[in-house]
Amino acid sequence: MLRVLIIFAFIFGPFGVKSVAQSEQRHAQVSLISERDVAQSGDTFFVAFDMVLDPGWHVYWRNSGDSGLPTEVNWREAKTVDTTDFMWPAPHELVVIENEILDYGYSDRVVIPLAVKLSGTEADQVRLTGTLDYLICKEVCIPESAAFDTSIPIADTSAVNETNGALIAAWINKAPQTLEAETCLVTNGADWKLSVASDALRKPAEYTRFFPYNNEIKHAAKQPVSYGPNGVTLSLTPGFDPEIATTLNGVLVIEPEGQQRTAYELSVPVCSAVLAGTSGSSGLTALGDVGGGAGIHLFTIIGLALLGGMILNLMPCVLPVLSIKAMGMISAVASGDAAHLRAHGIWYTLGVLVSFLIIAAIFLALRSAGEFVSLGFQLQYPVMVAALSLVMFAIGLWLLGMFELGGSVQNLGSGLAARQGHVGAFFTGILAAIVGAPCVGPFLAVALGVVISEPAPIVILVFLLIGLGLALPFLVLSFLPGLQTYLPKPGAWMERLKQFFAFPMFLTAAWLLSVLGEQAGTGAVMWTVMGASLIAFG
Repeated sequence: MLRVLIIFAFIFGPFGVKSVAQSEQRHAQVSLISERDVAQSGDTFFVAFDMVLDPGWHVYWRNSGDSGLPTEVNWREAKTVDTTDFMWPAPHELVVIENEILDYGYSDRVVIPLAVKLSGTEADQVRLTGTLDYLICKEVCIPESAAFDTSIPIADTSAVNETNGALIAAWINKAPQTLEAETCLVTNGADWKLSVASDALRKPAEYTRFFPYNNEIKHAAKQPVSYGPNGVTLSLTPGFDPEIATTLNGVLVIEPEGQQRTAYELSVPVCSAVLAGTSGSSGLTALGDVGGGAGIHLFTIIGLALLGGMILNLMPCVLPVLSIKAMGMISAVASGDAAHLRAHGIWYTLGVLVSFLIIAAIFLALRSAGEFVSLGFQLQYPVMVAALSLVMFAIGLWLLGMFELGGSVQNLGSGLAARQGHVGAFFTGILAAIVGAPCVGPFLAVALGVVISEPAPIVILVFLLIGLGLALPFLVLSFLPGLQTYLPKPGAWMERLKQFFAFPMFLTAAWLLSVLGEQAGTGAVMWTVMGASLIAFG
């Protein structure tokens, strides 16, 4: 009966037909503006997407850095129109974790121009319609979509919109300029040297940074700068996989003291020595082997993944599930059979590892499809958020004793002997992994931020290590001799404690509802509450 009611709630809820991008509470106001009120047939002019972001939220540049996704436009009707790529304004640094994870993007407001060329076969107007798809982030990241539909009349004489034209021109000036310069990238050391010889770069600036179009360098690393008679040299830190093609492409942003920032587009060839005079040196001394540094870095990430998984046990969203596990271990200890206790720990660990392996597979599948992924990617989808909220609510009702579950499900975390107890421990591990994965702490953010674009075996290894870290404390305790001495004896207090832990479950469900409201609006929250009511009725 309960299963039927849950399925009923999802089938007739809005989640199957309403996407995240159709959120009723978007965090950016988006409009398509044009420098022409009236255009001529065959004309070429600029339009732009004007994005005004809520305070504290940000969107991403063409290279989002360590995480995120760039903004994209999907045209629906522009048959007589040719459009260019975005003229991306120079990005800003978005610090996620100091010296560890850095993104590139925009806060407050960004205007992204592009050119429109009419084919000359237009009728009395040209229609620009479609959606602007973007990932917007604060504490959480939400994929949003803004529809636009603009019609521009066609006449013999064009008419300029001075307000829009001035705004678009101002943001075009923030896009990278061409620079007459000689450039060179030296990659035969642990630090790469990017040198640019140009008269425009002789004077020291208050701010200088290179933003790559791809991920050859470590985004969050400092970029020490030195100026010389001929120009500027930056020290870059190779990324986890530092292999590059024959050139390093990106944008050099310079901000002299008291002046506006200027961006220059660079395509820097790999060469053998720093350009003479750019940094007061005519060459570069190799500092070590990049491959060895990358190997050490991998071991660091492995350690952080394992430690981060252990710290997940302290996260509020995991503690209620671990309380079920703890009571199961107490029951297992009371049985007096050490073999059953060890089996309990092993099955719990297997449940966690299998879950993280599945999460890794979904993670890789979404990444290959071009979707945004992070350790808590399941919370990016309203269906999953609603499902987890209902699961937390149902477990809370069970902990209060409002209903009993039959078969192996009843033994969730119970630690009883025989096969049912093992299955209960296994599914407790699955539940801990599902609710624990979104709780990304700083150690996990570092580990995942680095491997997010790495080959599949490395990603799978890191996910499994996170799972092992999550399961490790209970696995160790299940093999620890004399555990009976330190754990209390079963009694009536266990039932009271079980009822107490129902309330953290309800609070977790409420928090998930708040996330759902941010993603899909109040309608989705209402349907989920109706589903919870059906569960309670069942």
